[in-house]
Amino acid sequence: MDVAEINNFLLQLNNNWQINELGHLYKKYTFKDFLTPIKFANLIAALTEKEEHHPELLIGWGHCSIEMWTHKINGLTPSDFYMAAKIEKEFSDNFL
Repeated sequence: MDVAEINNFLLQLNNNWQINELGHLYKKYTFKDFLTPIKFANLIAALTEKEEHHPELLIGWGHCSIEMWTHKINGLTPSDFYMAAKIEKEFSDNFL
């Protein structure tokens, strides 16, 4: 994907998703305790396993960070952005 395509997908996705220094799609969700980010990560794990598109997750007290890219090409594809949109829906349906 070129920069224009990536920026277009980021605009559509919105919700504070970013491209990190490695060129991966990234977002940090914050919570008010330790167990809620674990529950969120478990929902993401089930969703992404079904889609066979697995992000990197970092869980700690009050946060769950997601880093996503297509491992096969070591870069971004539209599938990464679609998966991020599905994660956003999971978050808004279950944690807001």
